[in-house]
Formats: sequence, C-alpha cells, structure tokens
Amino acid sequence: MPGEVADELLAAARAVLAAGGRPHLASPRPAGLGRTEGFVSELRRRLAGRPGFVVVSDVPVEAEDPQETEMLYWLLGLLLGRPVSQSRKGDLLGRVEDRGADIGSPVQRGYESSAALPFHADRTDVIGLLCVRPAASGGLSRIVSSKTVHDLLLSESEELLAELYRPFPNDRRGEEQPGEAPWSGIPVFSRTGDDFAARYLRRFIEGSQRHDTAPRLTGRQLAAMDALDAVLERPGVSLDMELRRGDLQLINNFHLLHARSAFADGGGRGRLLLRLWLAFAQSPELPAHYASLYGAVAAGTYRGGVWPEGALPDTLGRPVAELGLG
Repeated sequence: MPGEVADELLAAARAVLAAGGRPHLASPRPAGLGRTEGFVSELRRRLAGRPGFVVVSDVPVEAEDPQETEMLYWLLGLLLGRPVSQSRKGDLLGRVEDRGADIGSPVQRGYESSAALPFHADRTDVIGLLCVRPAASGGLSRIVSSKTVHDLLLSESEELLAELYRPFPNDRRGEEQPGEAPWSGIPVFSRTGDDFAARYLRRFIEGSQRHDTAPRLTGRQLAAMDALDAVLERPGVSLDMELRRGDLQLINNFHLLHARSAFADGGGRGRLLLRLWLAFAQSPELPAHYASLYGAVAAGTYRGGVWPEGALPDTLGRPVAELGLG
C-alpha cells in the first residue's frame, strides 16, 4: 500500500473513531480520500477482470489500538464495495482465528478452526483477508482460477463437466431464513449470457444429505466432484502464498476458489485475519439458482451474506452503485 494512501486512511480512521463511529450497515461511504480513491480504482479493475485477485502489502496493522486497524480496513472496504453480514451473529468485520470449531459439524464454521479448508467459494462477491498476525506454522493461502479448472475438465472429462452445470444440493447449515428450505440447489459452474460463475463447497454438498427433502447425490455427481477435486489438487494448478503481517488479499469469489492449509499457533496470541465480504458494483449476473442464497442475482446489486434470523436488510437487490453507501 503506498505510504500516502496508508497515511490518508489512518488519519480518516482516527477521525471516525474520535467521532464515535463504528462499523455499521449504515456507515456512509467515506469522502475526501482522493489518494485512496485512485488506489481503489486500480484494485477494482484487477478484481473485475484478470487476474481476479490482488495482494496489497504494507497495510498498517501496527497501531496500539486495534480499532484503528479495523476502521482503516473498514473504510477501504466501503470505497471498494458494500459489506454484508458474515454469520448469524451479524458480524460485518469477521475474525478468522482458531476458536476450536469442528469443521465436521454441520453447524460450525471453518474460519473459526485451525483445520485445513479445501477449495471453496463464500457467499459474497468479493472476499478480503487482512493478515494481522500470521500463524506460527502453516496457514498457507491457496487460490485457483475457476475458469482454468473448468477448461481442464472440458479437455479431459467433458461428460463429467456437463454434470457440474446441473444443480447440486447444498446444505444451508441452519442459516436459512424462516420458511426457507434447509438446502439450496446450485450448479458448480454457471453461465448467464457472457457471465461465468463458480460455486463449490463439497462438504456442504455432502452435508445436504442429512435433509430428507434434499435430492440424493448420484454416482455421476460424486464422480464429477472427484474429477474436479483431482484437478484442484494437481501440482501447478493453484497459486499458494503465505500471507504475512500487513498483507491484504482480495478475491473475486466467482472467478476464483480459495483454500487454506492447516495451521498451528505458538505461544502468545494466535493467527488472526480480519475478513470482509463485499457486494461489488462490478459483479456478474448470476443464474436464478443463486437467488435463494444471495437474495438477488442481477449484476452489480447488493446481495449475498449470512444474516441473523429475520434480519435481511431492505437494501438487498438494489444496485451497489446507487446506494450512496459504497
């Protein structure tokens, strides 16, 4: 991060905190940050096209008051998109750290464990991960182009690729709203006009089988996922990186799948990443299958997230660019 951008954001963060501001759904889009606006425009360009991700180094995370780091990151996110809730708790700025969660449980979240997380997609347009403290060992971040994986399957297993264009049941893990089904049917790969999207969480797909109303997975579907997993784990297909203190990784969730190796913490405070989920004005149109999870499928709309029960915001489905907020 250029020094002048870091200085501008840090000064703005301190001013907001001094005025009693906190991360909130109604937080206004910050104004008067000209240096940061230019920097964010380049981030937006890279996320919307190729490569679909960016890593920003030297984000200031050394402040004695951790709220300064959190607010700086929050303001950057508000310039890039519009935050959505990440859990039933309504957290807008998530903490990715080991809290002893069991990823084998259908009602616990992987980001609160130290376990390896296989390649997957989250329920948002853009994911931001800011490394405040790396692990003592492990915790390698892995990303892979969904289109690259798709095209490898096209050349090697075209019939199984076709299976991945059909809906797979996905467990909603108790995060559905009242009256909604506990599972959603979504293809792994989708095309809507010129827009391409990928969504894959194998343990959510297999977890759907605990619901009697979910369709039973077929042998063809299992074989298609096996083929996909084999490509994802093929040497040289993914880009693996270590996120160091002050590194910010931003990912276009529909163009890239991401994963993480297991990690271990040493003495003192453990690994901590701050996470943002952002609705993005440059996001693609999604197929109708996504409506049950995202709340809206039109390109560039405020959508996605995991919301507290009965607390869906009335801004879902509105264009991000017209919200006056992000």
